[in-house]
Amino acid sequence: MLKRPDLRDITCELSGADDDKIRRIVALMDRHNVPEGARAILDPLRPRLALLRPPRPLRFSRLLFLPFDPIVVHPRDWRLGDAAVPRAAITPIAETVRAGLGKDVAEIDAMIAGRDTRDTATIADAGPFLWSRAGTILGGDPVMTGWDASGLPASVFPPLARAIGSVLRRAVALRDLERATQLSTVQTEDNAVQTMLAGLAAESAEGLTMLVALLLVRLPHVTSRLQRLIGSARGSPESVAVRQAMDRGLDGILGEMERKNGFDGQVLRAPLRDAANDVRRVAALLRDIDEDPEASRHRPRLKAIWQNLDQACRKRFGEGLTEDVVVPLMAATTPLAANEQTRLETTVRELRGLETTARKFGGAKVYDALLDKAATVARTAAESGVLTKIRLMRLVEILDGPEAAEALYEQGQG
Repeated sequence: MLKRPDLRDITCELSGADDDKIRRIVALMDRHNVPEGARAILDPLRPRLALLRPPRPLRFSRLLFLPFDPIVVHPRDWRLGDAAVPRAAITPIAETVRAGLGKDVAEIDAMIAGRDTRDTATIADAGPFLWSRAGTILGGDPVMTGWDASGLPASVFPPLARAIGSVLRRAVALRDLERATQLSTVQTEDNAVQTMLAGLAAESAEGLTMLVALLLVRLPHVTSRLQRLIGSARGSPESVAVRQAMDRGLDGILGEMERKNGFDGQVLRAPLRDAANDVRRVAALLRDIDEDPEASRHRPRLKAIWQNLDQACRKRFGEGLTEDVVVPLMAATTPLAANEQTRLETTVRELRGLETTARKFGGAKVYDALLDKAATVARTAAESGVLTKIRLMRLVEILDGPEAAEALYEQGQG
């Protein structure tokens, strides 16, 4: 076992490691299955792991808590009633569920043996099989197993277990709702929301808050569907419970956005392919809050959050365009290989995806100036032989639009 000074040295070194090194370390820790060492080394890196999403072995506890990924937090950041799950509770609650499953444990273990988190087919089969049973176990009066190791008071186990059980019993409905949103089937989405929230008035406040928070962080525009549900059954126990849960969930989400560097994870460090989607989701949530007449008490907080989001987008776009497009083109002394050109074009498309969404918040002139600079560098690279004429036109079309590429083509024909 590593000594504490060694762990501190390793953690300090990893804090500045590049993404590839982090992935290799995670794979090494998983391969040797040393949970204590893994926790000590990887806990400080959890925000980066959430963004990098490296494949992890599909162990029992990981499968059980997959529905909670966006709201798992360090125990020091958690209080009972928060719309979150303290990481320290994962292992003992998983052990509690295993103890209550009886013979079903063997079947689940067989389903996930040798699989990892990329195996969506296995998750689609094993997840619902486990989640529904686990929800029933935790919704009853399970015997705590291994809770002392969590470091949390024994008094928080019953309400936390019930809350987690509430979500697990609706985990399949949550997954179906995400799929419906991806397919943009409005009626299916509304039906899925109603199915998920049916009978929630009988659930604990903690469980309902946790479920609504998951909806808010995972799905764009879900607030409008929750508002419709509340409006259609105004005054009913369900509508009152959902409204209260929305307020608690929004308090937590907005608080996370307000904290210093709250958008670093979502915008500044996320892979470019994800950054634009993250920004669109956050922007949709903020607009929905602004348009919700029942959420007026949250509105004074929105202006500063919009400004932070705007600044984070500008910074990410500027750094990405400079470091991943402009600098490589200026540094190149020989013609780009086909794979380098493909990588360059992919990066520019992903940056444009972020910029298209972000310029709606402001800074259009900033984005235009940066795009013009990159296009100028691309033209200079073509003059020096780094880019062929065709490759230059493809880049200019992405950076400046089809009209600019057509003008470049006609210029070459003249």
